[in-house]
Amino acid sequence: MNASIAAVAAWGLAVPLLLVIIATLRRKALPIDLACGALGGIATIAIVKLSAAFVYEPRPFIVEHVHPLVAHAADNAFPSDHLAACGLAVGYLWPRSRVLALLALLAAVAIAGARVLAHLHYVQDVVFGFLFGIIGALVGHWAMRFLPFTRSGAPRSG
Repeated sequence: MNASIAAVAAWGLAVPLLLVIIATLRRKALPIDLACGALGGIATIAIVKLSAAFVYEPRPFIVEHVHPLVAHAADNAFPSDHLAACGLAVGYLWPRSRVLALLALLAAVAIAGARVLAHLHYVQDVVFGFLFGIIGALVGHWAMRFLPFTRSGAPRSG
């Protein structure tokens, strides 16, 4: 059981990433989707780094004096970068494919549980990480309005 938890905690993030790649390639709107994803990613990173600068929380394996199931640096546990990436993926996927977004959400729940059970995060770390990713995705979608092309990829007129 511990090996499964460790595998999901360490490598589970590949699932939402794969779903994002599938949705992006299937839509054939690469410039728009890449711009939206990049803007959302930048926003998510900014939110995560800013929150980590204000909130320091030692990782559970440090506080509880146990070995984590996945080797990890003894750095700030808040927020979870993995779950921020999952939230970003779900937020990016939602307007593109609800089915893929729901699959990414299920993967996020599994990753969150695994990272808590692996003693890498507390529940609040994964919840806030996920929310920060969703917020970052929303910022990315909002910022798309200011780019010089429309949803169809055609340049805006004057």
